Amino acid sequence: MLGDDPSSLSLSSSFNEFNNSSLQDTQVFENVSFVDGLLESGETIKELTNAWMNERNSPELLTYKGYLVNELVEQLDYQVNRILETPMTSHQDKLNSMLYQNEIERIKFIIKSYLRTRLHKIEQCTLDLLRNQDIEELMSEKELIYARNYQKLVEQHNHDSFLHTLPERQHKQDERSGDLNMVVTSNLEAPVFIKVLENSGNVQLARDEMVMFEKDDIFILRYADIRSLLLSGAVRLL
Repeated sequence: MLGDDPSSLSLSSSFNEFNNSSLQDTQVFENVSFVDGLLESGETIKELTNAWMNERNSPELLTYKGYLVNELVEQLDYQVNRILETPMTSHQDKLNSMLYQNEIERIKFIIKSYLRTRLHKIEQCTLDLLRNQDIEELMSEKELIYARNYQKLVEQHNHDSFLHTLPERQHKQDERSGDLNMVVTSNLEAPVFIKVLENSGNVQLARDEMVMFEKDDIFILRYADIRSLLLSGAVRLL
């Protein structure tokens, strides 16, 4: 089994660093007071939430928003340390600390879900992604290491399980014959729900169809038709 290979432990290093940080201790507060900072970072949180929703609902792996993740993780660590170091002196302080704890947990959930969603997509289409010429712009350094190690484990697992019993000419795991392709790719024809974020005028879809995109409109369309608008930030996925 893939999970039984000791080398597979390294694949979760991105999560382990986050899970083992001081952010895990936010439920145990004995000395808490009102602190400023985290809840004022609304725009960064909003951007990451949009990136998370887009990633969850997109059929393909989108560009990693590392600058958002790193900024929020730094702010979370700072906020946790401030809370732990500040003495609690009143009932209002207790209430404020509870609000901050809830906000911290909410942001942690979004970050972890965002990373898990990306890792799931990487596992689904590893070989196809590794062939992408823009892979270093698409993934973080740790995600790229994860993808390469994961693909090695899959190939080794397949070889040990059954490929070694077949003739050598049948050992390839990336062959394509007609419409049959052994490499799993993203389904860009999948339908998606979108919300228009800015007026884009008439947008040409497949078969020369035209649709008027006005701010706050909601549509269900093929992902391939709105992909460029998503990447430019004109729409977001729901």
